[in-house]
Amino acid sequence: MFGNLKFLWLLWFIPMLLFFYMWANNKKNILIEKFVSKDLKDKLLMGFSPTRQRFKIFLLLIVITFSILALIRPKWGFHWEEIKRKGVDIVVALDVSKSMLAEDVSPNRLERAKREIIDLINLLQGDRLGLVAFAGTSFIQSPLTLDYGAVKIFLDDLDTELIPVPGTAIADAIEKSIKAFDPDDGKSRVIILITDGEDHMNDPLAAAKQANEQKIKIYTIGIGAKEGAPIPDQGGGFKKDHKGNVVLTQLDETSLQKIALETGGSYVRSVSGDLDLENIYKDINKTVEDKELKSGKRKRFEERYQWVLMLAFLFLILEVFISERTNRKILSVFLLFFFYNHSANAFFRSDVIKDAEKNYSNGQYKEAISNFLTKSVENPTNKELKFNLGNSYYKGQNFQEAYNIFNELKDASDKKMSQKAYYNLGNTSFRLGKLEEAIEQYHKATTLDPSDEDAKFNLELARKELKKRIEENKKRQDQQKQDQQNQDQQNQDQQKQDQQKQDQQKQDQQKQDQQKQDQQKQDQQKQDQQKQDQQKQDQQKQDQQKQEQASAAGEKQKPEDKMSEKEAARLLNNIDENRKKYLQKKLQQSGRYQVDKDW
Repeated sequence: MFGNLKFLWLLWFIPMLLFFYMWANNKKNILIEKFVSKDLKDKLLMGFSPTRQRFKIFLLLIVITFSILALIRPKWGFHWEEIKRKGVDIVVALDVSKSMLAEDVSPNRLERAKREIIDLINLLQGDRLGLVAFAGTSFIQSPLTLDYGAVKIFLDDLDTELIPVPGTAIADAIEKSIKAFDPDDGKSRVIILITDGEDHMNDPLAAAKQANEQKIKIYTIGIGAKEGAPIPDQGGGFKKDHKGNVVLTQLDETSLQKIALETGGSYVRSVSGDLDLENIYKDINKTVEDKELKSGKRKRFEERYQWVLMLAFLFLILEVFISERTNRKILSVFLLFFFYNHSANAFFRSDVIKDAEKNYSNGQYKEAISNFLTKSVENPTNKELKFNLGNSYYKGQNFQEAYNIFNELKDASDKKMSQKAYYNLGNTSFRLGKLEEAIEQYHKATTLDPSDEDAKFNLELARKELKKRIEENKKRQDQQKQDQQNQDQQNQDQQKQDQQKQDQQKQDQQKQDQQKQDQQKQDQQKQDQQKQDQQKQDQQKQDQQKQEQASAAGEKQKPEDKMSEKEAARLLNNIDENRKKYLQKKLQQSGRYQVDKDW
């Protein structure tokens, strides 16, 4: 097994060099035979051995062959590495009714929702995903699976002609989504409900309660404006009712909010088409516990290029010590430098930067940086040295310098080096708080090497962190807005209470004034009544005194002047009634009928 087969084509140089040597050797012999006689040839080539020359060429070809084999990084021997995959079961219930063709969201509601779901699929890391389509009824379009490519194929097939039954059966969609989950596994289950209508068929809240009883969270997403939008008609124009009025879709936000609240999820209304699935997925990862979906082991092969490189080095040393003639050693040294420049550098790598790697392993990153910088100055084109220098800067918390180095290496012609540079650049951007850049760089790293599980994990982690920060910022803004609204409401309530208090005080004052006036009026009436009674008593008393005085005076002047009973009765008939009563009483008391004449 080999780790880098892109250098395999260099092996074609071996037969080319062999044929070149054969041609050059033959050409040389022809020229020697042409210009030099046989006797002179023997003198000139004294001590020269063609066999040793051919052997040296053979050794050089072996050195070049082993050097190329070292470059393609042979591997043998392996150890088992345990792999565990954890995640959440997610079922996306998508409305495919005719109203999803409304174009208030570009290009239309259904296509925009499908694109957002694809973005969600790209975010998933180890989560199983299922798909339910619904209109007037519902069915499972894709069961729960880790094969995201299959889900994308099923998603692409969704359109408004898929379900002939019109309507928006949200309750039925929830029930069908519940059936999509494994009934024997009651944890880590989520439903994402995407719709633009209201359910007139069943009770979606009852279905939501059923989901809550089975510990399933529901996140609801309402698409479109609250006032509704016209539905395009296949024959052109917009759909109309029997009266000729344009039919508008109606979004029942209250029911969707209640569904989400019932199960502990959340509701999002999308007017511009942004379904905010990234934030929803971040909330899922934050609030829903992962479960183990898949585990296994994989082989990790050991790098063995060092052994091949060592053989090449040994054969090169042997070639140096074998000479065609005693004065040709300089040529051997030249060939050593020419053919072994890059491979020897790789072989001596462990010795050249041994101190740097030792310092790096011991956590002495400043010393490692110094060592790598020194070697980078000596060999500025060595990308491996730059990469290790960037790692040292990163470990030493100097993220900006690490960022600059990895940013230079990300466009390297070596695909593996570019992939590693993108991965470390993502780590550095994450530490610098550049989450959007980190997500983009992790994504490129996974594109270059789809099997890099670490890059996928960090990509998901960066997306979660970005979603968390966006959500926190949104919550902070919402909290500030809520606090301001509460403050305004408190001020309004306080003003209202103050006004009510003032009105109550005014009413109480008016009531007190009225009571005071009524009391004064009653007191005045009482005084007037008492005064009248007093005057009446005084008058009666005066009349009584006058009568007594008059009676006493009459008796004194006419003590003996008496009347008969008839005369007294006749006289009484002529006087006023009150006086009559008084005289009658007085006569009865005295036992006689005597009346003064002047009466």
